[in-house]
Parts: sequence; C-alpha cells; structure tokens
Amino acid sequence: MNTIYPPVFISGPHGGGKSTLVNKLKNFSSLFMENDFDIDFTTDFPSISSLSHFERSLVRIYHRYFITKYAQDLAQVNPGKVVLTNRTVYDSEAYINVYKNLNWISKDQFKKLNFVLGNFTYRPYAIILNPPLQVIKKRLSKRRDEATRTNRDKIFENEDSDVFLENLCNYFKKFKEEDNIIYIEDNGQKEIKEILAWAKNIKRGIKI
Repeated sequence: MNTIYPPVFISGPHGGGKSTLVNKLKNFSSLFMENDFDIDFTTDFPSISSLSHFERSLVRIYHRYFITKYAQDLAQVNPGKVVLTNRTVYDSEAYINVYKNLNWISKDQFKKLNFVLGNFTYRPYAIILNPPLQVIKKRLSKRRDEATRTNRDKIFENEDSDVFLENLCNYFKKFKEEDNIIYIEDNGQKEIKEILAWAKNIKRGIKI
C-alpha cells in the first residue's frame, strides 16, 4: 500500500536557496517530486512591475490559493510522493507584514490583505528556509552579478535592500515553532536528511 502525503511547500526570503533545496531533495530521494505548474510573475505577468505593493500582494495571495489546491490534487494522483511547491500563504503573511512595517502599504490595505489570508484556514506543511541575513545578501549579490534574473532584480530592487531583508528574515523566524513546519537555516546535507525524516512522518499521510 502506498501513502498519500499532503503536499509540502518551500517558503522563506527570496535569495535563500529555495530552488536549490527543491533540486537537492529530488536528487536525494525518489520520495520527492516537484509541482509541475507555477507562474513566474516577472516572466508570465510582466506588467506586475506597474502594480502597487498592495496589488502585487493580492494577486500573489489568490495564486497561492490556487496552487495549494492544485498541489493537493497532484498529491492525490501521485501516491507515495511528496509534492514540493514553491511558496505558500506563509510567504504572503511575511511579506505583507514587512510592507506594513515599512509603510509600503496603508493600514487599510494591510487589513484587507490580512482578512483574505485569515480566511485561508488550511495551514499547509512547509519547509521554511531562512538563512542568516549575510548569507542571503551574498547570494542576491552573486545572482545580480551573474545576471540570472535581471527582470526580477530590476522590478523588485527595493526588496533587496538591507532594511527590507532584515525585517523579512526576522518575520520568518516567527514560524519556527508552528505546527506543520520544519525550520532550517541551510540547504546542506544535514538539513536534507532532516527534511526526509520529517516528510516520511507527516501525520496526515493516509494509507491506500
């Protein structure tokens, strides 16, 4: 009998190594498979550069509602696999709170976004990858030098500032003790093994 596992989402600050973590997990164990659908907003929705922080946040939240349901459906038709998906509601929560703290959105806009998030009652299983601030800054600097994501770096340049990243890293630390979350600060071999052990024991897994 195979186990139907709930999907697992990869969350954390941009530049933290989430994509690398997904690839490492897939290469380390056949238990993991990557979600076969996502939207790269800087490529698929280039006009996002003209939207306000509030508008971008709202679009992302609704996309994360969709991708969560899609990941659940994908898990159902792939028993024995843990479906890995980039980003979830924890990311939206962290980013909108930083926007509010930095006065990038108004109190009323934050209230609306938080209301939408508050009606998302499902708290998904997630890996929060939150490296030290200096590590993130170094990775973002390297990415800019290599020009691997030039559109993204241009559109979201203000989110790469020291003050934004510090606030963001601090907020993600708040998820450290939350149920359904494994919190890590690196994507090395030690963490990969810890994630595998955690994923195999997800309590909501059911036998078929």
